[in-house]
Amino acid sequence: MFFRKMRKQTKTIVIVVCAAILAGLLYTGGVALFGGGGQQGALAAVATVNGKSITYYELQQVFLSELQQLAQQQGRLSGRDYEIARYRALDALIGRNLIFQEIQNRKITVPDREINAEFQELISLFPSREEFDQEIAALGWTEQSLKRALGDQLKVDKLREQIAGDVVISEEEIRDAYEEVKASHILIRPDGDDEAAWQAAQAEIEAIRAELTPENFAEMAEAHSHDGSAARGGDLGFFKRGVMVPEFEEAAFALPVNAISEPVRSQYGYHIIMVTDRKEAAGEEFEAARADLEASLRDRRVQERFAEWYEEARAAADVDVIDVQIKAFQHRLDSEYEEAAHYYKLAIEETPDDGYLYASLGDVYLAMENLDEAIAYYEQAVERVPGDAGLFMQLGQLYHEAERLDEAAAAFLKASELVPNDVYTQLVLYSYLTSMERTEEAEAVAQRITEYQERQAELQRQLEEAQAEAIAEAENGAEPETGPEMELEAASEPAGEEESEN
Repeated sequence: MFFRKMRKQTKTIVIVVCAAILAGLLYTGGVALFGGGGQQGALAAVATVNGKSITYYELQQVFLSELQQLAQQQGRLSGRDYEIARYRALDALIGRNLIFQEIQNRKITVPDREINAEFQELISLFPSREEFDQEIAALGWTEQSLKRALGDQLKVDKLREQIAGDVVISEEEIRDAYEEVKASHILIRPDGDDEAAWQAAQAEIEAIRAELTPENFAEMAEAHSHDGSAARGGDLGFFKRGVMVPEFEEAAFALPVNAISEPVRSQYGYHIIMVTDRKEAAGEEFEAARADLEASLRDRRVQERFAEWYEEARAAADVDVIDVQIKAFQHRLDSEYEEAAHYYKLAIEETPDDGYLYASLGDVYLAMENLDEAIAYYEQAVERVPGDAGLFMQLGQLYHEAERLDEAAAAFLKASELVPNDVYTQLVLYSYLTSMERTEEAEAVAQRITEYQERQAELQRQLEEAQAEAIAEAENGAEPETGPEMELEAASEPAGEEESEN
């Protein structure tokens, strides 16, 4: 089932485990499967789902995995990301609780033989049992905890099948999923959003259509199309159904090879389409792919029905969020700013030294168009987190909006000082200060950019010298010495920004 599907994709347990973690399925009986100790209030409820508590301990474990995911997505994290990760972690736990409550209601169980079969399938992804054991041990897993996670996943699979019921995939669906067309197009975008612009685009495309033949299509596309494919004569390559916008797809799949469409309007403008090749649902290749296509379509249909059930279950669930910061963030997402401000203030009463709470409250007041309050809370935020360049940049923008230009320039200059090795941020700050006609501060940032470039050039020179020495030593049979690669890598990362301890 789950791991059998994964077998074709990977031979490393890391990806398999991460996929399950992110689905929120590796937490059973209120105890996380990763290590961790107790903390004061760890068993207190952060939220309840239909009367069942989610504890702070559970939240903390999923929160850590959410931070890992965010770090993989965007690299270095800022203190502002922690609030997002905590909200996402709780959302995943609420979903997990709803799913497993339904599993309990339906009395879904999994025999040990099915769990053992999945476990053996997972072992088979590795060259040997020894390597498998080493891998799971390195991740802090045991055979027992992994089998427990497998059992949970199998229960979810059974729930999905029960909710989906009978799923029948038609012959037409299988054929549509297999068919592909290869097409070229010419796109004329309107010069504006008004009707006159669209009429002008239509007149232009109709004039082009009058001159088109299969033989000159590529030349005309290169000369006239407003799309990036113009350089390839309008060639879009092969594509399946569901890839292009509906109007374009309908016209393309209706065309025979070498036929040219009439102008087709979409959200992007007017298209002329020519199909240059087709992959028909017939022959040995199609028959060989039929079973996999049907299985894939069935999995998709099951997932769609399961998602529909989940949305209904979530809407009907009695979910009570107790943690005031997460409750504030939820109100903020829902644009309920008065309520968000109320709960952020309660969160500040609980943790008055958390500067990022003040920044979040400042964002709420900014959304309510209360610029003075937004500035006041951001000023308190930078007092508590004096090493976060992002907070100073936001404060500078607020000062600028309030026409407090001296204070804006000072905030931007402080942000620049905090990240001497973040050249992108330096360039943004230079642009801000230049647009404000703050020549002195802009020159200070420009000097910092120059110094960064000089450091990089020196490190590059050292690296090249070290590489040349290593080559010479290798030619002489000596062991090469380590060079300054690590220095170069470290110097290319932003520095000076403090991490939150949320």
